[in-house]
Amino acid sequence: MGTTCRAVVFHGDGTWDRRDDFAVATAPPGGAVLAVEAVGLCHSDVAQLHGHHHVPGEVSPTVPGHEIVGRVHALDDDADLGVEVGDRVAVNIVTYGAPYEGNPFGVRCYGYSFGLDEREGLWGGYGEYMSILPGTQLERLTESVGAEELTLFEPLSNMVAWLTKVNLQAGQTIVVQGPGHMGLTCAAYAASLGARVIVTGTGEDAMRLEVAREVGADHIVDVTVDDPVEVVKDLTGGFGASVAVDLASAPSTPGLCLDLVHHGGQVVWAGLKDRVAVPVVSDHVVTRSLTVHGGAGGTPESVTEACRILNTGDFPTAPLLGEVVDLDGLDRAMEILLRSGGEDAVRAVLRHTPAA
Repeated sequence: MGTTCRAVVFHGDGTWDRRDDFAVATAPPGGAVLAVEAVGLCHSDVAQLHGHHHVPGEVSPTVPGHEIVGRVHALDDDADLGVEVGDRVAVNIVTYGAPYEGNPFGVRCYGYSFGLDEREGLWGGYGEYMSILPGTQLERLTESVGAEELTLFEPLSNMVAWLTKVNLQAGQTIVVQGPGHMGLTCAAYAASLGARVIVTGTGEDAMRLEVAREVGADHIVDVTVDDPVEVVKDLTGGFGASVAVDLASAPSTPGLCLDLVHHGGQVVWAGLKDRVAVPVVSDHVVTRSLTVHGGAGGTPESVTEACRILNTGDFPTAPLLGEVVDLDGLDRAMEILLRSGGEDAVRAVLRHTPAA
């Protein structure tokens, strides 16, 4: 192994650099070093790229990447992380430290909240190596599924947390707005719980909507052709869905969630709008006794459960893989994220091949 490695830096102003001059990460006291195998990319990376802060303590410039799977490369002598060198693990990105100004709970997230001036600056999955702090939740992952597919543990952990919060039951109807990799993961998990799943998207999402069917959606709706509220009412005998989840970037979808559910229904708002105000008729929440949840992320328990599910090999990770690139192909991955290059995919994943 050499003494340097490669990583990508987001500057928070819409620009990024690929660098090959980072010193390989070393283990903090009580911590570890991870050789990152793969990291999933998502729309929140786009928000971060442009400096739309949405995570406690978020800083720029930084090495991003939060859907992290890797192998334990080194352990400090005093490490007590429950893993051994060589283990393949998922990283819960949420860490807790001392409170400081602007961050009273001391929450910091790998890939977001650590600057280039801390140790080697390698704190996110876009780096070939990264430092791991003591107290970090690391969950062992199977060898029988590729690391690229296993990066789904992070979005799946969110879905486990959110659908547990709304107590989604078999036989209930859930509407998922937005067939990105988060929405498709939501659809797949909801289907595994026995719910009736409806996924909505636009005419540009034809391929993704077909993947929704493949992972368990019962119905798909192209909202540029059909009114989703009317479709949902027709499918539910005029009743409406029990749960609606917003995982789209469109400004109309939070308010639309309120129209998709029945009296007493539940809504999860999780699609980032890059801090743009959106139109919502709040009276609907009051007059129809709705409950609105913010989908901010998972929990330690949901990370554990997501990894357990993936370790069984039964979750449909292959249709949700999308396109895999290496660091030299990151331009293509960013075009997929931004949907600016004429190529569409359900997801983009960055795969590393660190030196032995």
